[in-house]
Amino acid sequence: MASAVQASNSGVPVLWINPEASFESVLIEGAEVKQVDSYQNIDAGMWADFLKRSISAKEYTDSIFNRAKSHLTPRISTNTFEKMIDSASNLTVLNGTSVRKISKSGKRWNIELSNGSQHKVFAVVDASSSAQLLGLVNQKEKLTKATDTISLVPISQIYTSEVYRTSLFVKDQQEEAIVPAAAVIKPYANNFFFLYGPEGILEDLVETEENVPTKMLYGQALGAVAAYCAFFEINYDKINIRTLQGELFAYRARLLPFHDVAFEDVHSGIIQRTALSGLIRGRMSDSTEMAGKLIFDVNSHVSSHEIEPIMRSLYTRSQIWFADKSIEEMKLKDLLSLIKFVALKGNEMDAAVQKGWTQKFKFSGEYDPECLITRRHVAVLIDTYLQPFNIKVNNKGNFVY
Repeated sequence: MASAVQASNSGVPVLWINPEASFESVLIEGAEVKQVDSYQNIDAGMWADFLKRSISAKEYTDSIFNRAKSHLTPRISTNTFEKMIDSASNLTVLNGTSVRKISKSGKRWNIELSNGSQHKVFAVVDASSSAQLLGLVNQKEKLTKATDTISLVPISQIYTSEVYRTSLFVKDQQEEAIVPAAAVIKPYANNFFFLYGPEGILEDLVETEENVPTKMLYGQALGAVAAYCAFFEINYDKINIRTLQGELFAYRARLLPFHDVAFEDVHSGIIQRTALSGLIRGRMSDSTEMAGKLIFDVNSHVSSHEIEPIMRSLYTRSQIWFADKSIEEMKLKDLLSLIKFVALKGNEMDAAVQKGWTQKFKFSGEYDPECLITRRHVAVLIDTYLQPFNIKVNNKGNFVY
């Protein structure tokens, strides 16, 4: 469901082949009320949409998600799934029909169904629990698997490499982990994707209500991948990870699990983008209530040393600015000076920031060039004027200039 609905939301026509003509989920089994305790304060994406719809709430907030997760009856869940499916405008569900034959036809796949109909499609997602379609694919179409495949990255190891920049969703099972693009975009054949196939992320996922969010977020990510291939009519290896992440952000994704940034925080998306660029990294919290959790530490002050490495890497001109700077706690005037120097802007930018301090940038407090800046200020102003998130990255998270 998540793959089909997300692909249709992303603007391509989608056929969901449902041989059993049924919808199965642990949330709709039995008669007892279900409660989901995973993803506390990091609910996101289609799962967040499911929770909001389940109680007919008007807004997306962490408190609404928490309330919805505490009381999910099978009837509520069934109705919510149906609403999500019915609201997908580009989605056609074919019940009681199965795939009889699959063959490659140029850039497309030719799909023959048991009802005799044939369809040419750019991408296929096999979401069956036994990956039953893989056996229909001609072996000559099968891709050779890379030997250095990238898998899940536990939050405790998130900054041991740059691959965190490619995150497509967060998995909360025992220890939180980010799921990088290379772990999702690993098709069986060109543009032929699977959820439960060999070396799949869901291979060891037990069927419990606690794992429903992970399955939904994985399905959503793969639906966005398939839609990308179909929309742009390209092969999977040409996907721009930043564009793909942007599409997921448009549908409420949280790609890094910052426990101190509420879903409804006005700067939540900007903070996510800035952190994915690596300009400001998250930190492991040592507070009692969030011990061992990743936080952005939004209100802490910023030194020039903290942002210098990525600024130098992304903007060659910034090296001149940093050459004679060593600022332990940057002031607003220092940050504006840096941005103006890199972006070749004049003092008119100071006036623009002052004018938009509350309305445009949504900052609290008064504009004061002498105030010490926070990580929130840096994220918002650098995202606005320098847009580091827009610089491409490869599957390993390295910048592509």
